[in-house]
Amino acid sequence: MKIIGIDPGSKGSIVELNSETNEARYLDIPYRQDKIIDFDQIKAAFNFKEVTMIYLEYVRGRSGWGATQVFTFGCNYGQILGFLYDKSHTLIGPKAWQKIAHFGCQSSIPKLKSRESFVRINPYSNIKKSQDGLIDAFHIARYGMFAYHAKFQDKWEFLKV
Repeated sequence: MKIIGIDPGSKGSIVELNSETNEARYLDIPYRQDKIIDFDQIKAAFNFKEVTMIYLEYVRGRSGWGATQVFTFGCNYGQILGFLYDKSHTLIGPKAWQKIAHFGCQSSIPKLKSRESFVRINPYSNIKKSQDGLIDAFHIARYGMFAYHAKFQDKWEFLKV
């Protein structure tokens, strides 16, 4: 089974988990020079016909963000939603995937909880702590594995595509 998780932030990522090979293929969301998401690069990296389900984080702007930041974020989110219109996908709120991902974490800060959980699950990965978008996309895809009752082991081999 293949499940894709997408963190749609400006430094977001796409992660495809394959429960049969234990591969976690990932790609930082690519942008063209005009700052539009490069969907040709995404289509070249992932075979969406083989994917069981795509989970996209359902997000909203946050207080304290400026108008330009909210507009840019909304643009990116809308582009991704448009790309997914003909693909099986589910919108998942952060609280839902974080409930599973953050179980047993010590920190009180969500980003730190995500990193702590990621390192606990993948102690030997070469993923840097600064790759928050990748870490969140991984947790979103892993949530999808649980939602589909997939049989998998948390020994993922990370491959950048």
